[in-house]
Amino acid sequence: MKKIPLKEQAIAWGFLSPALLILLVFGIWPIIYALYISLHRWRIKQEAFIGVGHYVRALDDPTLYNGFKITAFYALGTIPAELVLSTGLACLLFNILRGKGFFRVIFFLPYITPIIASAVVFRTLFSPHPSSMANRFWSFWGLDNQRWLFENKSAVAVLLKGIGMSTYPAWVDACFPSLALVSVILYNIWVYVGYDTVILLAALSAIPSHYYEAAEMDGANPWQSFRHITLPLISPTLFFLSTVALIGTFKAFNHIYILRTPGARDTIDVLSVVIFDQIFQNHNAGYAAALAIILFIAILVLTLVQNRIVGRRVFYGD
Repeated sequence: MKKIPLKEQAIAWGFLSPALLILLVFGIWPIIYALYISLHRWRIKQEAFIGVGHYVRALDDPTLYNGFKITAFYALGTIPAELVLSTGLACLLFNILRGKGFFRVIFFLPYITPIIASAVVFRTLFSPHPSSMANRFWSFWGLDNQRWLFENKSAVAVLLKGIGMSTYPAWVDACFPSLALVSVILYNIWVYVGYDTVILLAALSAIPSHYYEAAEMDGANPWQSFRHITLPLISPTLFFLSTVALIGTFKAFNHIYILRTPGARDTIDVLSVVIFDQIFQNHNAGYAAALAIILFIAILVLTLVQNRIVGRRVFYGD
């Protein structure tokens, strides 16, 4: 291997230094400082050193486990739906001849709209009031009005009640997301499916057309072409989008906090909301920092597992 001259190494490090400095100041240092805070009793100011006391407390904290459960519901309800819908939309848009640019803009608008503004509008749309758009749509099909963002019962329990089952097992509420959380999931899908669609459109545009021509000559139908050509060649993009979505859902906060209602109770309190409450309601920065470190470790582990399991199925070419 050829040795790189010291002058070229110095130039390379000189160009890298601004990015590394930003990463150190705004990325690595906050993590180190959060770890330091988590080892102390810390309310308004630093108090006594308690070591891993906050982490031991977290093991018996039901709000932590509930936060992980709600976050898991949120991720499982959001990521698969986003990727399936965006893949379908991207394939449809890729095959149309006119208006492709127009639809790209329309689909991308929810993503570039300020989160706070769109969440406030969405909260109005999913109001429990009979005149809300969600209830008007619901009543159009002859169904009863719902409380939507104010409903703490699971979506399955609401469905069972709608078909006349007034009693149901207690585990139905525990094992399925609440209707309020389903409403938040719908909002998240609406925001990010357009972004995923635009990214997948770029991936589809990079596939050479002669692959499809050869497949057509061999008698492949559209599904076979999608299964054996399109899907493998856009798998790196799907893997990237799924990784970003996984990290994003576990860090989600802004729109969930806006869509949070007293009626939903803790059924939409993802872990980031639990951490926020520990700081601004309980004024316990030390314990909140410990929960943040736990969340960071969870995201890191899940990302590594995803890279190990899903990454093997990604096709990067010959």
